[in-house]
Amino acid sequence: MIQKMTPELTDQVLSLWLSETAKAHPFIPNAYWAQNFMKVKMQLLPAAETWVEVEQGRLRGFLSLLAGDYIGALFVAAEDQGSGVGSRLMEHAMGLCDQLSLNVYAKNIRAVEFYRRKGFYTEEEVLDKETGEMELTMSWISADMEELLFGMQC
Repeated sequence: MIQKMTPELTDQVLSLWLSETAKAHPFIPNAYWAQNFMKVKMQLLPAAETWVEVEQGRLRGFLSLLAGDYIGALFVAAEDQGSGVGSRLMEHAMGLCDQLSLNVYAKNIRAVEFYRRKGFYTEEEVLDKETGEMELTMSWISADMEELLFGMQC
């Protein structure tokens, strides 16, 4: 069941972020993630609206929205990947927002393909100066918003 993150889930969210971000980005040294742990804990997570899927007290995955419509994180526990948790979290965010954006490393092919299947498109590709890796800025817009902005008719 998807719900808003409660304070008692903070440690599980941070633990999942640290373990799965390292696995999803083998091209970036683990030390980089360890160095950024306190920033995520003290700044980013408290500033985000985080949604979680929990089953029998176990965190299966989470999605964090920053500034209302920016996906700062989407991670699913290794044992739950491919089970629909990521899709349910993404669909929840899409139900909350008319448009979404995110950044993803170009080498994280699995994530890039997931976002494309969800209707995201690449806006730009830039070099992340901290890691030296190429990063894609991807966006999604709801059909209702697209019609409103561009006057598209079926």
